[in-house]
Amino acid sequence: MRRLVKLGAPALLAAFVAGGADTSPQARHPEERDGAATIIHRADVLRNRDPNNLASGGLWPLYSTPDVRMNYFEVTRRSNLHFHPDADHRLYVLEGSLLVTVGTNTVTANVGDFIVIPKAVRHCYDVAEKGGHALLLTFDAPPYDPRKTVNVEAADRTR
Repeated sequence: MRRLVKLGAPALLAAFVAGGADTSPQARHPEERDGAATIIHRADVLRNRDPNNLASGGLWPLYSTPDVRMNYFEVTRRSNLHFHPDADHRLYVLEGSLLVTVGTNTVTANVGDFIVIPKAVRHCYDVAEKGGHALLLTFDAPPYDPRKTVNVEAADRTR
């Protein structure tokens, strides 16, 4: 007669390992290499972000290689209409609501929305409500060259 024993998670794990589970390393694939993950903690990047002073918005670089660039990008007011002639632009809304004008269409993007703006298409961003803000994660692969950005309208410093 078999007897069932109720084990907690640590005891269950110990029983599994002691029970002859194969713990030997798997054979490596010929293209596999050693490495480690890069972890960038949001709190470390945004530590100087004062929630009482979001008037100017901001850009916080997260990760950059010749193949990809990622930033946190905060919108607190309308940006100038512009386009990037050399690469698509991808943004993910982390906080707030954002008005996105792409071409002649304006839509609202909210937390969890993903935005893809094709290269050479004019666009701008604005907050959805006065005094609001939106925090975005940008993901550009390949990255556009900021020096090639074309401003379609003159900068308005009164906004």
